[in-house]
Amino acid sequence: MTTLRVWPDWLQDTWAKSADKGAGGQPETLAEHTWRVLEKLAETIRLRPTLPAQIGVPRLWHCLFWAAFLHDFGKAAQGFQARLRPGGEKWLHRHEVLSLAFVDWISAAFTDEEQRWLVAAIVSHHKDEDRIRQDYNTVCDPTDQSLNGLVAELNESTLRGLWRWLNECPASWVEALNLTEVGISVPTLPDEDTAIGSVQNTGSASIRKWLKIYHRWVEHTINRSDESALLIGTIALRGHLISSDHMASAHVGDLPSSQLADPDRLLVNWQLTVADLYPHQHASLNARGSVVLMAPTGSGKTEAALLWSVAQARPQQPVPRLYYTLPFQASMNAMQRRLNDDERDGQGQVIRTAPFKDQVGLEHSRSTLAYYRKLQEDDYTPEQAAKQAKWLNNLARLNYYPVRVLSPYQLLKAPYRLKGYETLLTDCFEAAFIFDEIHAYDAGRLAKILATVKYLREGYGALFFVMSATLPKLLRDQLADALGHYQLIEASAATYAQFRRHALILKDGDLLEEASLQRIAQVAKSGQAVLVCCNTVDRAQTAWQGLRERLQKTAPSIKVELLHGRFNARDRLRKEDIVRKATGSRSTQREAIVLVATQVVEVSLDIDLDVIYTDPAPLEALLQRFGRINRRRLKECAPVCVFREPVPEKERPYDPALIKAALRVLEQHQGQLIDEAQISAWLDEVYADASIAGDWLDVYQSSYEEFSDSTLLSLRPFQSNDQLKEAFYQAFDSVEVLPMGLSDEYEKLRDEDPLKASELLVPIRWSMYASLANRGKVREDEYLKEVDAYYSPEKGLDFKHGFRDDEDV
Repeated sequence: MTTLRVWPDWLQDTWAKSADKGAGGQPETLAEHTWRVLEKLAETIRLRPTLPAQIGVPRLWHCLFWAAFLHDFGKAAQGFQARLRPGGEKWLHRHEVLSLAFVDWISAAFTDEEQRWLVAAIVSHHKDEDRIRQDYNTVCDPTDQSLNGLVAELNESTLRGLWRWLNECPASWVEALNLTEVGISVPTLPDEDTAIGSVQNTGSASIRKWLKIYHRWVEHTINRSDESALLIGTIALRGHLISSDHMASAHVGDLPSSQLADPDRLLVNWQLTVADLYPHQHASLNARGSVVLMAPTGSGKTEAALLWSVAQARPQQPVPRLYYTLPFQASMNAMQRRLNDDERDGQGQVIRTAPFKDQVGLEHSRSTLAYYRKLQEDDYTPEQAAKQAKWLNNLARLNYYPVRVLSPYQLLKAPYRLKGYETLLTDCFEAAFIFDEIHAYDAGRLAKILATVKYLREGYGALFFVMSATLPKLLRDQLADALGHYQLIEASAATYAQFRRHALILKDGDLLEEASLQRIAQVAKSGQAVLVCCNTVDRAQTAWQGLRERLQKTAPSIKVELLHGRFNARDRLRKEDIVRKATGSRSTQREAIVLVATQVVEVSLDIDLDVIYTDPAPLEALLQRFGRINRRRLKECAPVCVFREPVPEKERPYDPALIKAALRVLEQHQGQLIDEAQISAWLDEVYADASIAGDWLDVYQSSYEEFSDSTLLSLRPFQSNDQLKEAFYQAFDSVEVLPMGLSDEYEKLRDEDPLKASELLVPIRWSMYASLANRGKVREDEYLKEVDAYYSPEKGLDFKHGFRDDEDV
């Protein structure tokens, strides 16, 4: 901790944290914790020093500094201090409410409006407004005496110590934190005896006054206002203080120094020069503001996006935060490693430095498990790996890392007002966002994502880089509304020409027919790496079974692997490792393999196979599947084979009309090399069908309007929403279940190694879980949901017997 010229040694016995919560297993004094909170606040201010002027709240930093200084003064109460000592009993009051008794000491340094902001920040740094109102629902009655005993817990010597602290330390602390230039002024306090007397004699009345002002302000002003400066500003107010408090309590140390400012450093790490860049990469480097990039798979879109992100820095001011969003957990895990970890050869020597070494957090529902597996690979013991994985996951959720890899659904937690939403939004100010594979979301979910993009652009000054190999005009029109003014960058004709690498072959019949499976097995026996892509888990399991039986008899050395979304983490990661080694673009252990997969393979792994056989699907999905073939362009062309059947009758997993339209377009190019430059025109042809475009727009607009009306337009600070929380998890999150056949192993591991036990859980959609529950196939308690369904390490969760499968992942 920084050594300060002025320190309140006289408050050494006034604690904020007990020994088990303090740094190094020692109690943490109120002064130490307050300083740490102010340190975190100062570091956050330096990320965006001009934010108050940009959002129209000029004295935001002033209000926040003093709210942080006073936020835990209520912990000086005798009952709270006793609770922090060994054997202390639970204290039944809210310390943040008692902290309001000290506001009058500094209130003269604030306007009436700023006093509301100050009070709101202090009293809301733990609980929402309605919870404080509920816990103190009678104190606004002048006849209520319940606060008198609370104020009486502040003895006179403690009050004098707190006054002396406020009188002697703040000026030097502001200077030590380098905050003298951001508008923080030091108030003139009442004289000591007057200040002490005001708390002792009118402290309860003061608390009552400030609570009444706070509740009225939230109810009558904030909840009824549409003023951006008020709504965005108060979200920033609460978000900054809670974030600073949580980071300080977690003892995270100094925030990493942002590397989001130097494109040349990235080029050096990649061993490239500007002259080596594709034209679309060069254009991305030079672009300022939001960008939409269309370029072939494998043409360096990720590098283009990263160059763009660091190029958005202003002189002496790096980009404060970078969010890299992806649709699937496997791709998120891989991208976090790619951005955070050095690339090494087989001997462990660094061959390429990480773009943002040790600066990249991972955020998804199983990120702790992903960290755990990675640490075990680095020779941590299970106990060490579990402890460190939880710490790394905690850092990611504390807004610690400058770069985060996550799902867009993590961002949607904010409009759904899940707990901590103000801190999530606060870190979005002036951030750069990369949206990879934007095509992967259905119209309803995409509407919610783009509505949130528009909200962050308009209110938070966020910038966006949206990239895909395929973007129909229909989707570009929606992007224009979300992004406002943006630069469209497309790969050059010469680049597209270099990526003509696929020969299109349409095949009659169904992939699962005997003749089809026999032909695929023959190709595999010729030594090629074969991708078989099916639209549902059920079909993928059937194809895997048929191909495995054929090849086991005639070519047992050829691996046949199945990959879909209904494996547990242990088996999924094992399989991904096998596939990555056999087919990875940079693998030195490549070999013949048959990979049978669902759509999870479209964007989840950096793999390169020789040929694909696929179910018919919408054009966007097919083109992404093709992108896994001949990725390194080692062959002049590779066959991509699409079967004409089956075209399903119902819309899960894909709209039959989209599949039929895709086949009509592909028929025109049967037997030809695919010209990547014409892909957008192909997609526009699909959506030229008025019924297809109309249906897509109907779903999109309905979802957009419902989401905007129910969440974005009602987004206010100080009030998380349990009803919206439930809606969020059912709409965007899968539910993890334990197949009953793994119950014994789970029970054994749960006590020995809980993270290893969690590897046995399988994600399924809420709708599927509800269907199982309705059929009496579910057993659940508060902590675990078990399902009566067959599971094997090779096939995953199998519902074919008695449960209709229509899931696409």
